[in-house]
Amino acid sequence: PAEHVVKCLVFYHPHDSAELRDEQDALLLDVWRGCNKSGHELLVEVILPESNPDHNESYYHEMLSHFYSLGIQPDWWKLPPLSAESWQAIGALIEQQDPYCRGILLLGLDAPEDKLKAGFAAAAQAEWVKGFAVGRTIFGQPSRQWLKGELDDQTLIKTVKGNYLRLIGYWRAARG
Repeated sequence: PAEHVVKCLVFYHPHDSAELRDEQDALLLDVWRGCNKSGHELLVEVILPESNPDHNESYYHEMLSHFYSLGIQPDWWKLPPLSAESWQAIGALIEQQDPYCRGILLLGLDAPEDKLKAGFAAAAQAEWVKGFAVGRTIFGQPSRQWLKGELDDQTLIKTVKGNYLRLIGYWRAARG
């Protein structure tokens, strides 16, 4: 349906081999062009791969800048929690490259709540950050317990709801 948003997850590192990056760039460009033809919005989720231990957060700015240089302008970005300084730099990049971008969603990567709470606070002044999509933090552990038979249905529902409402509270508190 036309109202669905295409989500494309890319594990990308600016220090990966040129061959791998070229292949990923071509695939991402193909998805971008397909969304343009179909009229669908595109959300690009960018994650530094676990296989490379170098996770300098400045790479997110570098990667977004690279994708923009290819002509890729997704409607949405989905990025992990970053420092306030990184959000400021990424915000300036988006304003320069694509002021029609819809915004950024924070991803959780199954992070503990306290890490997300700190990430929400760091993003509080970043106007491009519009919300969060952190499913595994909300339902991951309770779902694993439920699958093992350690939680009944009602306790699972109550726990997931509580986790979600707590994160909403952290978000609202950070955004003031």
